[in-house]
Order: sequence, then C-alpha cells, then structure tokens
Amino acid sequence: RAAPAQAMEGQRIGAYRVLRLLGEGGMGRVFLADRELAGGEADGFEQRVALKLVRGDFIDAETRVRFLRERELLARLSHPHIAQLHDGGVAADGSPFFTLEYVEGEPITRWCDARRLGVRARLGLVLQVCAAVAHAHRNLIVHRDLKPSNILVTADGEAKLLDFGIAKLLDANPGAG
Repeated sequence: RAAPAQAMEGQRIGAYRVLRLLGEGGMGRVFLADRELAGGEADGFEQRVALKLVRGDFIDAETRVRFLRERELLARLSHPHIAQLHDGGVAADGSPFFTLEYVEGEPITRWCDARRLGVRARLGLVLQVCAAVAHAHRNLIVHRDLKPSNILVTADGEAKLLDFGIAKLLDANPGAG
C-alpha cells in the first residue's frame, strides 16, 4: 500500500529530499524535491526538481515497464517547451523514479483566462505547444494525453508540455520483422 503523500515529505529518494506533493495520477505521484547529499549537504549545486515516483500500490511488472518507458522517451526529447528529464534511479524500496525540470506554472486554460488573453496571444501559446508536439513526433513519440493540465504556462509566458506517461513510441521501421 502506498504511503500517504504527507508521509513522503522529508523522505530521501536517491539524491533528493521530498518537499511536498505536486500531483497524483493513475500510477504515480509527482513531488517537489531538492537535490542534496546523504548528510544533507549540497554536492556543488542546488537543483529543485519534480520527482516522479511509481505509487507503491501500483508496482507490478506492467506498471514498471510503462514507467521506465516514459523515462526512456523523455530522455530522447530536448525542447524548450517540453519539461526536461534530469535524472533517474531506483528508490530504497525498489521503486523506479525520475526527476524533471520543475515547472512553476498554471494550466494553459487557467493562465489564459486569468490574464484575459485575446485570440492572438492564446494562439501564440498553442504554437509553442505545437512546436513541442512536432519535436516529439520527429522523435517518433506520440504524447496521447494532451490536455490543459499537462500544459503549464510559466510566469514568463512559456508553455511547457508535461506527462508522457501514456506516450507511445512509433516503430521507426514498420515494415521490418
């Protein structure tokens, strides 16, 4: 059974100290975390990340494969409008995890509505998302879960695509085999 999110606060996962829960999905949780060494000291740099961890009550072979596939797909992507993968590993309990760029922002629809953006400004954000999706497609990755909660907009007005949890890698050689 998965530990309550509050019980995770202060816990160490790899080189990271969990600060608080950011979100929870079907098979995993995403926490805000800081990088630190075992003794609590910084190892030469500070890094605040979003740490994604498979929920303990969902660890089975299929979930582990899906989670590791998400991590592998993210490793193939480097784009200014896609949250960047930083690190990955295995927690003390054997659960796989990975860390991403922490995106402080709001879902795209809420961000646009709160600022009463016009059509031109909204389309500018949509074009950023389209550029991110096109980059994924060029890498043969289909996101398959595009929705406002998976597209955050930062205070600087930059859209960031998140959550490749159900993404699919297309066969680069469909006629082979």
